[in-house]
Amino acid sequence: MRTAKPNRRILAAMVFLAAASLLPGRSLAQATVRPEASPAAPGDLSKPAYDTTTPLYDMANKLEGTANVVVAEVDGRAITLGDVGDLIRNLPPSLGSLPFESLYPGAVEQLVRQQALVIRAQHQALDEDPMVRRRVKEAGDHALANELLHHEIMQTITEAALLDRYNRDIAGKPGPQEVHLRVIMTPTQSEAADLIRDVQAGADFAAVAHRSSKDATAPVGGDLGFMRLESLNPEVGAVAFSLPVGSMTPYPVKSAGAWFIVKVEERRQQPTPPFASVREQLVQAMLRDGVAAVVKQALAGVVVREYNFTGKEPDAAKPADRN
Repeated sequence: MRTAKPNRRILAAMVFLAAASLLPGRSLAQATVRPEASPAAPGDLSKPAYDTTTPLYDMANKLEGTANVVVAEVDGRAITLGDVGDLIRNLPPSLGSLPFESLYPGAVEQLVRQQALVIRAQHQALDEDPMVRRRVKEAGDHALANELLHHEIMQTITEAALLDRYNRDIAGKPGPQEVHLRVIMTPTQSEAADLIRDVQAGADFAAVAHRSSKDATAPVGGDLGFMRLESLNPEVGAVAFSLPVGSMTPYPVKSAGAWFIVKVEERRQQPTPPFASVREQLVQAMLRDGVAAVVKQALAGVVVREYNFTGKEPDAAKPADRN
């Protein structure tokens, strides 16, 4: 049996949508997808398996040796294998876990389209616009600052430090609470209120969701499955985790530009998560914790002068009136 090859156009569209943070089929009640645990996390927790200061498990640099290989040209402007690798590394886990050979055609096509847009913008002299220049500089500065933070903080995040953090914050404590939710999404508050009255009058929630919800979960009766608080939009999460099992919101909940009706089907407490499943979460927490120290060091090495909104130095304090 021959395996069907992924459609290049479909993959290109998927890569483009992922880059724009518009993942198809995702409920609007859900928050942004978070990174998954590293598959290379150690299984034996009695001692560190390796040290993150020598990132043997880091596959981000796998293509560095061939980064300058040209894979496409747009009006003579090269697109390299390194550009492709950068794009794929920034995809969400749901796409980034696909085989490289499956993602490669779509990634190249997306980069070709992007470069064509850049060339068109330059032909229209948009890159000479002062506001555009400021935004380009801001984007570059932001990326460089983030790379410095990541580079310096990661040197301090060893496997032993991660294990200590796990033992301090997670080991021996209950896991996260989860609720099994169904949702109905409507574009207006009045439509949501009408559907709430239908359910209160005896209509089946799942049937109403299947018939009337505009959410991606409508075909399965609005079933979101078991969700954690951080996996939901704040407004939906706050309501869902305050409702008793079997109950529904008496009023529509506004979130993500729409109106939601939320029903809690079940509630459960997860066991303590193993180190492997929360390793990436611990890395991100330690990265956040390390920001302040790196910023302090950076400020100590520069001379800072501040001015008022007219571009002038603030006036020196006036001498006190002696009269």
